[in-house]
Amino acid sequence: MQRVSDDFGKNLSVSASAAMEYESQGEKMLKRVNELMAAREDISELLGMNPLYIMYDNNSNHLQFISNVIKLNDYDLLAKSLPWVYKTYTSRDFSVEFFPEVLKAWMKAIDEFLTPESAAQVIEVYLEMLDSHNAAVEHAQEGLIQMKVDEDWKAIERQTVLALLTGDYKKLREIANREINSEKLLADFYLKVVQPAMYEIGYLWQTGEISVAEEHLATSLMNRLMASTYSMIETVPSHPRRKAVVLSSQNEYHELGARILADLLELSGWNVSYLGANTPVSEVLKHLKKNLPFLLAISVTMSFNLDLTKKLIQSVHNDSDFKTMRIMVGGLVINESEDLWKRLGADGTAESADEAIELAKQWWKERE
Repeated sequence: MQRVSDDFGKNLSVSASAAMEYESQGEKMLKRVNELMAAREDISELLGMNPLYIMYDNNSNHLQFISNVIKLNDYDLLAKSLPWVYKTYTSRDFSVEFFPEVLKAWMKAIDEFLTPESAAQVIEVYLEMLDSHNAAVEHAQEGLIQMKVDEDWKAIERQTVLALLTGDYKKLREIANREINSEKLLADFYLKVVQPAMYEIGYLWQTGEISVAEEHLATSLMNRLMASTYSMIETVPSHPRRKAVVLSSQNEYHELGARILADLLELSGWNVSYLGANTPVSEVLKHLKKNLPFLLAISVTMSFNLDLTKKLIQSVHNDSDFKTMRIMVGGLVINESEDLWKRLGADGTAESADEAIELAKQWWKERE
């Protein structure tokens, strides 16, 4: 993704104590920001006539996101996220003037609820965002996320997208039945049709061309399709000690990438436990204790779930029962930051499911 500028964030640094104070006072600040914005006479124009609850949800996401950014001191992630945020909001008719106004409201709340020393550090981050407003507007189109489609599969991918948009599950099944008759073709279908098709659905949601309901329907249909297509292929025998646990981070509801990885690992001979989306850290740890896998693979799409991901990874590293376990992280937000996986404490990352499979194979060979 395009950064708002090459220099963004180079002089920013928020101390751990200030980041913790921002988090601890977060709900109070959030309430104050919502009050300040809702009281504005021009709020309807700023929101593009959207209802207030959409702003409240967005402000809550902002709080979680900025809390993650300043705890990790990852301003590259912030620089890359701003154009995407601008495009996503404005495609839903928010005025571009909403952004500087809500940032000013956050600075006022920060000044009210944080100690002067902490407030000064955090406000510098908000001033940097304010200074980058024009660049974020300019780069908003470049902030959109799309995936290149393999030429040999492009026609099939387009048919799949159309079937998803029209809610035609029968057509999706016809496509899958026609194209998949081996483990290799199932893997190709996942990587060259399912993934780019769902990126296209996400792109259409970002640009406001489809609604949240339509995006949810497409995701539901794809999950149904994957469940049915996987059963078309005979299960590959798995190594009894080659155990893997795959999941999406707590509070993360995007699970397609994790589901693809789980299925492909199983096709590669792994004994896989797929825990799905939004599994609490405590429950993941219980499952790991019971099964003691070699590999833990965590998918993270949304940036405001990074802290929970780090908490899970730290909990694993701090437990002597898991000393030989290897931890892999992936997903949209991980791919957008060069070394974010290291700061989360993971052992490695992969930009795609096929890269993840290769990394898992490499780790298994190196285990002794």
